[in-house]
Amino acid sequence: MDSLPDTTVARVPITVRCLDDHGRPVSLSARTLGRGSTDLQDLLRRAYAAVREDCPAETVTVSFLEDCRGRLQLEYLVVDRTRPRRWWRSRGRCRTVDIQAALSEATIVVTLAVEAVGAVAAASTAHWSESDTPDFVNVVLDGARTLRVPGAVRDMLSDGTALDLLRGTLAMFHDDQVEQLIIGKDPELPGRYQETVVTRSPALVRFLEGGSLASLTGAGREPS
Repeated sequence: MDSLPDTTVARVPITVRCLDDHGRPVSLSARTLGRGSTDLQDLLRRAYAAVREDCPAETVTVSFLEDCRGRLQLEYLVVDRTRPRRWWRSRGRCRTVDIQAALSEATIVVTLAVEAVGAVAAASTAHWSESDTPDFVNVVLDGARTLRVPGAVRDMLSDGTALDLLRGTLAMFHDDQVEQLIIGKDPELPGRYQETVVTRSPALVRFLEGGSLASLTGAGREPS
């Protein structure tokens, strides 16, 4: 019996640009692309699994194309290998909406985790503070700036495995001397397009070399 074809049931497009200290595009090395894509995929799978607690038929993957020097076009995808495409057209619409929402939420978690690592590394002090919404938490930077993130981001920054995956995802700052990483979300929807910027710092490079996020205190939940 022939195996069923993969059915893509959700996708989120992402644009990534890497710039040097003069604002010029940087072409990433094969080593960076290899490790970065693998670790980003694993990080996305962790975030997606946290949203969709039971997803045995779904596979989360990242496809990317370096369409010009220093610019990557990524797609975060969820595929199902158990049902033919016509089944999804007739019966799977509601479930597909749920899966798309879960992938979108996982995308936000991964992007904000990357942003939080860069922000915390650049700060002199950083600590967690509870938000007025139970699903979110604040990280207070230098006692002044506050970055609001999903609680799942705090979980990632408290988990050694997730931190290693973040190191691989951000390897371009260490291996290719990238100065600035710009992540564009929803590039196909101009009205919703947003950019997240991560900037190289000595503390970020130390983190990528295996160090801790030294400025971050109270990585667990604050006592009530």
